[in-house]
Amino acid sequence: MAVITLLTDFGDKDYYVGLFKGDLYTSSPSAKIVDISHSIPPYDIVTAAFFLKNVFNHFPVGTIHIARVFEQGLGNQKLLAAKYQNHYFIAPDNGLLTMVFEDKPDLMVEVDIKQAKLNTIEEYYCRVVKEITFNNNIGAIGVATSKYVEKKAMLPVLQENRIIGKVIYIDNFGNVITNIKKEDIARFSSNKQLRINYRKTDVIERIVENYSDVSQAYSLARFNSLGFLELCINCGNASDLLGLVKDDDIQVLFV
Repeated sequence: MAVITLLTDFGDKDYYVGLFKGDLYTSSPSAKIVDISHSIPPYDIVTAAFFLKNVFNHFPVGTIHIARVFEQGLGNQKLLAAKYQNHYFIAPDNGLLTMVFEDKPDLMVEVDIKQAKLNTIEEYYCRVVKEITFNNNIGAIGVATSKYVEKKAMLPVLQENRIIGKVIYIDNFGNVITNIKKEDIARFSSNKQLRINYRKTDVIERIVENYSDVSQAYSLARFNSLGFLELCINCGNASDLLGLVKDDDIQVLFV
């Protein structure tokens, strides 16, 4: 039984997700379909890549991951299928997959949308899924390619006594997730005191384990389950109360 994950910017009020799932189940009736999210902001491949990169390896080897974000339709954009770390990925050629992969995929294929002469983009996705499910072979649905859009996820800048990072995501609770990871901070001496600066003058001076380590309504910094540094308010919305949004600068100073 194939496991298929779906990640889109379709939202949840339209029929698009239901239509696509119906096509997938018709084409592959025994498949197990798992929704990662359909609430990616429209066209936001950076957030989509953040989701997929940190989720895909929690699924079984052989899972098929479909990412339909910033999709421009047949004839306007290539469709790619890839194999990476024994997982399969299908997505438009817009740079999303290259932000998910930390190195070159085992195989990247440009899906042949001319020879098959199918009518809708959904039919092409279903065709690729069937080929993977029954033959474990993406090479049969196109040609291997090294020519595709490449983008890089933004990494923090590590300097002598500071880390300069960015806000990369605001979660449903208003927690402010940065691109600074636990191992980035571990590179600096444990003897130094850290100061987390945001909005130029505001400071958090320590990293705690749990939200409850500070009183309700107080700000805190912690590492989330993915190992990213996040700024939070215990029982509050940090994005609103601290005035932070995606792409804002965050600095960690070591003094």
